[in-house]
Amino acid sequence: MGDQPRSEATSPDSMSRSAGPAAALVPDWLVNLAALGWRVLVVAGLVVVAAYLAIVLWTVTASVLLAIIVAALFSPLVRRLEAQGRSRGMAALITWLVAIGVVLGLLLLLGLALLPVATELLGRIEAGQTQLQAWLDQNQAPAFVGTVVRDAIGAVRQVSGDAGGDFIASAASIATILILATFVLYYFLRDGDKAWLWVFQGSGEAKLDQITAAGEEALERVEGYLRSTTVMAALVAITDFVFMLVLGVPMALPLAVMVFFASYIPYFGGLAAGAIVLLVALAELGMEMALLLLALFLLRDLVLRARVRPSLHRHSVSIQPVVAIVVLLAGFELLGVVGLVIAVPVTTVVLAVAAAAVALVAPSAPPELPGLVPPWLDRMAQFSWRILVGVGFVALLVFLLLTMPLVLLPLIVALIVAATLGPLVTWLMGHGLTRTRAAATAVGGTFLTIAVVLAVAMVALVEQAGELGGTVEAGARSANASLGGNIEFPSLAVSSASSSLVQAIVLFGRTFGEALLVVVVSALLSFFFLRDGGAIWERVAPYLRSDIEADAHAAARRAVDVLGGYMIGTAAISFVGAFSQFVIMIVLGLPLALPVFVLSFILSFIPYIGGFISTGIAFLITLAVGSNADIVIMFIWTIVFNLVTGNVVAPQVYGKTVHIHPAIVLVAIPAGSAIAGILGMFIVVPALGIVAVTWRTVLKIMGDQEQRSGSVMAPARDSSA
Repeated sequence: MGDQPRSEATSPDSMSRSAGPAAALVPDWLVNLAALGWRVLVVAGLVVVAAYLAIVLWTVTASVLLAIIVAALFSPLVRRLEAQGRSRGMAALITWLVAIGVVLGLLLLLGLALLPVATELLGRIEAGQTQLQAWLDQNQAPAFVGTVVRDAIGAVRQVSGDAGGDFIASAASIATILILATFVLYYFLRDGDKAWLWVFQGSGEAKLDQITAAGEEALERVEGYLRSTTVMAALVAITDFVFMLVLGVPMALPLAVMVFFASYIPYFGGLAAGAIVLLVALAELGMEMALLLLALFLLRDLVLRARVRPSLHRHSVSIQPVVAIVVLLAGFELLGVVGLVIAVPVTTVVLAVAAAAVALVAPSAPPELPGLVPPWLDRMAQFSWRILVGVGFVALLVFLLLTMPLVLLPLIVALIVAATLGPLVTWLMGHGLTRTRAAATAVGGTFLTIAVVLAVAMVALVEQAGELGGTVEAGARSANASLGGNIEFPSLAVSSASSSLVQAIVLFGRTFGEALLVVVVSALLSFFFLRDGGAIWERVAPYLRSDIEADAHAAARRAVDVLGGYMIGTAAISFVGAFSQFVIMIVLGLPLALPVFVLSFILSFIPYIGGFISTGIAFLITLAVGSNADIVIMFIWTIVFNLVTGNVVAPQVYGKTVHIHPAIVLVAIPAGSAIAGILGMFIVVPALGIVAVTWRTVLKIMGDQEQRSGSVMAPARDSSA
């Protein structure tokens, strides 16, 4: 690390060594312990902060993890298709469609098999528990045996009930995760290797090869784990199904499906699912048949462990059972049932890349360190405490934004508007207007338009929010009824999301006065930015070093161009999409066309996701009140619009304006929502666009002369993000 000598000079270790006579009071063992301790603490602190952010941004975290897991499972198909002569994009598209089909099929199987019989299944488990308790009492089993059995069954029921309750309560969130993961999966399959190389572009060729080899090993292990787990789960579920059919156990198919999915939880999942099956058998067939079924289960497990498992796990996960159990418990504590499913794959990746990660951070020339401190730990600690300070700084900015929105929000809006109107002001000045008049004309016309949009939103959207939400929910119920009640979960997700949307609209109506104040202040600030922007920069420039002044000016110019291009492009996409939707709803004679137009225009400023939501709302309204012909026409228009916008128009606009990958745009939007609510969803993409075109210059400005002259910390050469 380029700053290692400086960090040593200011570290607690160096202060202990240079403390003069006072240092004699500190024994060597305490100096060494402190040297090791502070490094471990800051690394652990970074891990804790990262885990906290992952939980706060759970929608993004879960989507990315799910996409990575599915991509690892299906990546061999991409390589096979490429070997057959197909392009990477086509191979990724074919694999993406296959993966979606498999995952949707599994989810459909789960929903159709378990959701309709969930209440009946819980009743049979209760009856089985009663039968088991009666049998234990009849055979005079010790009291503690009954207590242990009762507590174990109660724990299984509680976990199952909590998982089911959370599943239903979080329907909208789960649907968002699935949709987001679906789109991110395609980009992982297509560009995953490019993203990997970009992340580690500055690590040097030798270390890049090492970390890439470790990443490939981790990918292979996760792939092997998922494949072997799927095969084992299928064999267990099929044999259980056959056993239950032969013995006459009721609900054989739902129970077999439950066994299949539970087998993805190592150790605990199979035990819990087997216990539930035995309780159902006990309730319906008696103790003798339940014991016979248990014997068949044990015999089957012996055969699978001796004959099948060794060959399946040869190229899969090799984790000590103690470690596996510990990480399973930790995953359950942090993330519930989801943590049980992903704990082992995540641990597999960590263990596979751990050695390479240590080699990556280890300095080529180890500095002088206390005997207990390895060089790689010192390097991680030096990175960790600096990253923690950076995270704290960003957190302070977010805190100020959320606590003083009436101060910072007009400033943000004014900067965006000024960047957008800059070309218009230049054009007006070219036609004879002074800068003051040109700025006043541009700002006045823009904010008059904004005021009209707000007024229309108040009249058309707020007043009809309840009717809009009710019609959307009616459309979801109609779709569920048309399909025989087999899409209950998506219907719940739509209802939950609709309620949240109505609440947001009502809140907007209640805070209309504050919104109007923001508009007025933003208009004034925009005018002064456009009129005096050059003068403001001239005042700032003297405080910059002469060697970076030109770079800073160029970066500021790029940031302005990004903001202006993004807003113009997004406004064009939003208006075209909203207006075309308005026209087709008018032609079909559907109600609520005006509020849907306003809502669609606003939502489309949220890239990708906003257009998907607005077209979904229009389609659900059609389902609720339209004819069959209307539904067919709206369905075709919805599919075509989203395909064209998401795959042709939006990537071109956002790629050329904000210069960031569509996958980053997709995951940034829910992250912005989790951090700053609706405001975060609107500003996160242009903010990332500014970062994308200025971060190298910022690094240069914040670096020192040694780094600018070519040290190891110098920014890497420009490459595509």
